[in-house]
Amino acid sequence: MDEGLVALVTAGVGLVGAIAGAAVGGLGATHGARIGAQTAAEATAKQVRDQSVVDHEHWLRGERLSACRNLLTAYSEYAIAASNMARVYEGSRPGDAQIGLTMGASVTQFRDAYFHLRLLGPPEVRAPALQLGNHVEAHNECIAKWGNAMVRLGAATAGLDAVMEAEAVAAEEKRLRLQFSDLHDAFMEAATQAMTRRPTTQ
Repeated sequence: MDEGLVALVTAGVGLVGAIAGAAVGGLGATHGARIGAQTAAEATAKQVRDQSVVDHEHWLRGERLSACRNLLTAYSEYAIAASNMARVYEGSRPGDAQIGLTMGASVTQFRDAYFHLRLLGPPEVRAPALQLGNHVEAHNECIAKWGNAMVRLGAATAGLDAVMEAEAVAAEEKRLRLQFSDLHDAFMEAATQAMTRRPTTQ
């Protein structure tokens, strides 16, 4: 075989090998780049999802803290208004329309705060909040009964029955009022534990 032909065939084979090598290398690089891009995209998506969970937990924690704080504020407002109303019925404070309006507004404010907490509050504070809420309702009903008894007592035809009814309702109000402290403390304890507990990591 002619030396020139051998050199030409050798060069041709080398060229084909180089082209084939470049094609295989290019395919490998493209495949590697695709895998790298897919891995980076999956990592970014996971990071976004994880951050979204963290942001939601942070938001929910803030809402729960606000719900607990609002319930305690509303309870304090109710306690002050109910105390003022009780002093009117006891005769140690003159009555006026504003005291009754404040009492009504404090009950509404407490109910709003209570239902907000029932929706968003940590599960462990719902039971003590329910007990406190039921007690506020029972106390408020007792205050209303006391007011009705005082109206009957002030009537010209009031007799011994009206006196006994007013005294019985006054005693019931005092009993209910004394129970508030334990219910308030139980709610505070549950709320404190719920809000100071470190969030569990996923």
